[in-house]
Amino acid sequence: MSSSEPNSGLATIPDGYIAIAISEDQKASALKICVLVRSESDSVGGHLVLLRETIDARVFLGCIVDASGKVLEWLELWIQNTETLINAASAVRHSLSNSMLDNRWCRQSQGFNNLDGAATIATGWESEHPLPTFLDISTHSPLHPVDPASETHWRLCTDEGLLQQKKLPGYSSSLHRYLYIPESSQESQLVPITSGAPTNASTKPLSEICCETSHIIPFNPSAGLMLVKKHFTIGLEAFTDILSGAAWDGFKHGRSIIDFGKQLNALRTDEAVLSADGRLFLEAHGQCGRLIETFHLKLRLLADIVSSVHSMICHLQRPLLNISPENWQVKLGEPGCGLPYLWTARAVLSDPGDAIPLAIENSDLKYFLPALESGTSIYRPLAGSISAKGKASVRIRRVLPDSRDVTTIEGTFATQERIDLARNDLVGFRLNLACGQINLYAHLEADSAMASGEWRFRTVAQKKDDTVVSDLRAAEGVPMPEVPFEIIPLLSSPCDLYSLAVIAVRILLVDNTNSLPVTLDETLSLPRRIEADYDKSLGMEKCISDIFKKDERWLESLGPHHLTFEKITSGEAFGLIPSELWWATLAIILRMFPGLGPDANCKDYGDAQQGGLHKVFEKTIADLDNLILRTRSLIVSDWKSNQEISSVIQRYLT
Repeated sequence: MSSSEPNSGLATIPDGYIAIAISEDQKASALKICVLVRSESDSVGGHLVLLRETIDARVFLGCIVDASGKVLEWLELWIQNTETLINAASAVRHSLSNSMLDNRWCRQSQGFNNLDGAATIATGWESEHPLPTFLDISTHSPLHPVDPASETHWRLCTDEGLLQQKKLPGYSSSLHRYLYIPESSQESQLVPITSGAPTNASTKPLSEICCETSHIIPFNPSAGLMLVKKHFTIGLEAFTDILSGAAWDGFKHGRSIIDFGKQLNALRTDEAVLSADGRLFLEAHGQCGRLIETFHLKLRLLADIVSSVHSMICHLQRPLLNISPENWQVKLGEPGCGLPYLWTARAVLSDPGDAIPLAIENSDLKYFLPALESGTSIYRPLAGSISAKGKASVRIRRVLPDSRDVTTIEGTFATQERIDLARNDLVGFRLNLACGQINLYAHLEADSAMASGEWRFRTVAQKKDDTVVSDLRAAEGVPMPEVPFEIIPLLSSPCDLYSLAVIAVRILLVDNTNSLPVTLDETLSLPRRIEADYDKSLGMEKCISDIFKKDERWLESLGPHHLTFEKITSGEAFGLIPSELWWATLAIILRMFPGLGPDANCKDYGDAQQGGLHKVFEKTIADLDNLILRTRSLIVSDWKSNQEISSVIQRYLT
């Protein structure tokens, strides 16, 4: 693709698809926000192009089209969806409600706007619920259910008084949702629109207000909040491989590949074409220029990623806890004539994470957990992947009222389960007392226990009413068996720093000859090797250099030749990239792993100050900025100095 080609960034609706306005109001606009719909349902992808699912949203592909049908911008249409949270982790389930999720949605929308205001499109639906929406494929129109009697639209019911009168779950205190006719007030029937929502004589099924036909499909049937932002098609891993020399496979929807226009189609070519239009150094410059350019571009990509997490966490003041390459897309700008378009690339955060604050009743302590029990991932530390559960025997030693009108409990905790606790981890357990079930959260201390398999505990200070305190005192000294418990690790932004370190390994050290699991294993072995003879006065870079010189196996596994898919030896790569820059790169990555090695940025996964969770990334950002400047000097030469040196050499030669 030549950058001088006119209208190279414009696109049209792909063959086999239609663009349907997302509301009746949008249908009448000259510039319409639309959702992309396949006319005939794909056997794999269906009608709508689902980009991704988060814990509280489904994200569909959309676009802005003008009156001629020309696509001016590709969009992501985020639709609030609470169905996924049915599988939420048990420790956070009681923290969830429609009110909490609405507040979370508004804050995340503001976070995206702070991160890149030009990429978000304000519609008002970020904080106000739209009408429930279906799509009529036969007429290419949105459909909002209407009550024929009052000729008014069905809307989301947030009227707590009405829900209580109808003996249905409240909006702000549950995850259940209902539609109703506001104009009918107390006479309106309610339509449950969430799975498992209770029904009674005051409800009726959704099928009675919206015809179930093959040409009508749900888009936002539960009137969830929405977020509209620009869509950048290329994923982080795909773009990393493009920089390494691979071609892009294109964007797939089911069995189809969607055409996003000529600029992105240019990436579905071989390296020779990419070098001609996308790179600064062409084939004529050989491996030297391309390897240094790839190194510099990958460092810039990594800096974008770390900075975007820093910015989002600074706004949300919560960790993300589910970071992987899937959280980012890569934005390509429109280059001027003759400029390489790969240099316009910028990584854009597309998923704000799934961390949920743990509600510790009547306490100021703040812990976060992943909303879903998603198992292990190579991008997450094991502490954030597995939550230990079991049964224990609990004995209360004494109840200690505090001068601040809060209560602390000391006792003994015994279990046959194997548990591994970090210094700030909590154990949550539930006691059945005369006043009902009481949730307590405590730190366990193995050193002060009197027997094997036992821990002494001290609970987090909580406000308890007099009845609860009285029942707790009555239980002093009484063994309480079969108490359910769950280990709650202190997970904060250092967990995200770990994930970013693994992504750095994927970007800089994985090529077409090795794999991420193997490379990560060797990377994690390096700080342990450094600890054996680390001299802080010399610094980590010097220690890494000495280790690589003593054992060439490190050079083969973690050398700069892995930056590219081109056939190049580790020795040749070190002849092109200054070794001190590579030692600095490896040192940055190693410091990102919490608690690993002598110079880690964080001591453990909870090592972040309240109100300053974003600060754990600032050392890495500063180091990357410095390294990017140093690598840029390898590419953009000081021509005046070169000419002076050349003239001196020529003078001596003649």
